Amino acid sequence: MEISAQLANQITAAIYEVVHNDINLIHQNGIIIGSTNSKRLGTFHSAGARAIQSAQPVVVTVDNPQEGTQRGINYPIYLEGAPIAAVGITGNPEDLEQFGFLVTKITEVFLKEQQLNEEMISETRTLHYIISALVNGDTKHYQRIRTLLEQYGIDPAGDFAAFSAKLSDPACEQSLRFYFNGINCRLALYSYPNEYIAIFDKKCLAGFSAEEFAARYAGKLHAGLGPSGPLSRLEHSYANARVALKHAANRSLPLINSESVTLELILENLPGEIGQMYAEHILKPLNNKERKILEVYLNCNLSLKDAAQALFIHKNTLQYQLDKIGEKCGYNPRSFQDAVRLQLAVMCS
Repeated sequence: MEISAQLANQITAAIYEVVHNDINLIHQNGIIIGSTNSKRLGTFHSAGARAIQSAQPVVVTVDNPQEGTQRGINYPIYLEGAPIAAVGITGNPEDLEQFGFLVTKITEVFLKEQQLNEEMISETRTLHYIISALVNGDTKHYQRIRTLLEQYGIDPAGDFAAFSAKLSDPACEQSLRFYFNGINCRLALYSYPNEYIAIFDKKCLAGFSAEEFAARYAGKLHAGLGPSGPLSRLEHSYANARVALKHAANRSLPLINSESVTLELILENLPGEIGQMYAEHILKPLNNKERKILEVYLNCNLSLKDAAQALFIHKNTLQYQLDKIGEKCGYNPRSFQDAVRLQLAVMCS
């Protein structure tokens, strides 16, 4: 573990508040990297170096400018059972002995906290790499990803599903992190500027309740869940999750599962210009009134009776209007096959 100058200064300042004597933090190579006496920064501290090498406190009873030492005590600092630095306290050794245990513990607490932060940062970077590679279809380092998953206790041979959410309330990020920890979802991260991505394995998926999630986050986000499948298909699961997310946003819903595929969801994945061209080709000959009659008739499942009642016209009048629509656009609304084509055109318009 490398001790930064900032951390070294924090440690010496904290110890000084306890002992009120000059403090030096000595690197493994014997160089002072933190000190309450700025003149000593960057100089060699032979007693501190001996304390690290011997793993024993080194007492200096007389100032020795040639060796770069002053009277005091130098305590080795341990991390994971090995000395990695030393703390030197300037002053009368007899007066300083009482602080030995406290000084070493203060320093070790700072170093362990720094180590924990570095591990958390490293883990976050690793998870970001795994998730980004999988959802973007990066198979170049596929074997390395499988190895990393195994290290996190995740079976790469299982099935996985991608989850994507767009946050309308940025405060949801911490709540989502807590939520996914609760269902043991290790592969989850916040992606700037407002997307939260998660990868569910079989266990996570079993612990995920769509109803409970939707109730908890209604009005705060829109999300989509892709289909479950092998790791090699996760890119496609993520693409489907994004389509489902878009559909959820259009319908003002918190969550849509792409496996509950609807015709609307399929059409939303169709390039906009293709849908518009198709609708224009089919419906261009019709005026607004005829389009309205056609839409109501289709929404009534091709029932003349129901459509006539909804339009407040006689059944015979509706039949006449439908025949006229068929003549103008070339597709008979009363024929099932033609009605399907007309329905698609209406939905794309």
